[in-house]
Amino acid sequence: MASFFSLASAAIFSLLGSALALPSEQASALSARTEKSSVDVNVLYSFGNGTWAENLAIRANGQILLSRLDTPEVLQLDPQGLRDPITIASWNASTYMGCLGISETTPDMFYVVTSGFVDDSFVLTSGVNSIWEIDMSTFAVSESTGRVLSNATVSKLVDVKTSDFLNGMTTLSDNTVLVADAYNGWVYRVNTRTGAYSVAINDIKMKFDSIPDPPTNIGVNGIKLHEGYLYWSNTAVGTLNRVRISSNGSRLGDSEVVVNNVPKADDFIFKSDNVAFIAQNQMDELSVYYPWATEAEVIAGSNISTLLAGVSAGKFGRLPSDSHILYLTTSGAEGLPINGTVTVPATLSWIDTSKF
Repeated sequence: MASFFSLASAAIFSLLGSALALPSEQASALSARTEKSSVDVNVLYSFGNGTWAENLAIRANGQILLSRLDTPEVLQLDPQGLRDPITIASWNASTYMGCLGISETTPDMFYVVTSGFVDDSFVLTSGVNSIWEIDMSTFAVSESTGRVLSNATVSKLVDVKTSDFLNGMTTLSDNTVLVADAYNGWVYRVNTRTGAYSVAINDIKMKFDSIPDPPTNIGVNGIKLHEGYLYWSNTAVGTLNRVRISSNGSRLGDSEVVVNNVPKADDFIFKSDNVAFIAQNQMDELSVYYPWATEAEVIAGSNISTLLAGVSAGKFGRLPSDSHILYLTTSGAEGLPINGTVTVPATLSWIDTSKF
């Protein structure tokens, strides 16, 4: 497996602000905003051509679990790039298209989506979407050689037979995850002990066809729990939305749009101070949204650049040394080639969010 990967050097990208003739107070505010809008993107791992890094989760020991959509695999990557990727779990590529959402419930207990095969409209054509348990407590690797001493314990939790295209996942409790069905436009509640599942939230703001002539058939995509709310992105509509929920995942009141200028929004993550970072996969952009703002702003990438080609998800490090580091998966623009033709190897990249 290591032969398909290589460590890559850092790449740097800066967004330049415009100089405007403003009163001094406004000019100072603009200068601070422009400074924050300049961010370096650093490539930690670069994968081969035709790859798609979809999502990620961070273990308590700092190691990174990454799901691939081009093939059904979950890898472990070192946050310092010191080792080649280790395959934690893999499935038959004739049974599953790839892996998507991944989330931790209890320490070192992870759940991941494996997807059946879908057509260009994201309609399931064959196979079934499944959720698998990955118990990392049984996994061990030699610190000196990087050789795997014992494997993770991988077992199927459930086939979600009523689903079409499962995508984002988040943890509700020690024994419950929530999983987005991007095509059907609803969120499942899944019991990780019994495998029982049901639709927990079915909201118009989760539907791709809630607008005329949607640009894609992906509605609800990334989902996160934050301060009593379920947040979700709607890729087709280009919004970040939320609804207050109960402890069992049921809605409490009406949903609302948080921000509506994030076209092709994919997954997202909140910093401890409520600042949100939103990956816009098919725009090849990363945006930041401040809770006091009315709009999100692009801080890295563009749809004519390969810097963050197909940026799909982000997670913060869990060690004191990297808690300010946002790790990012990219698809290499496989979902929508840049200028219609350009794709690049998928990456695991990172940015320093200290100034945001």
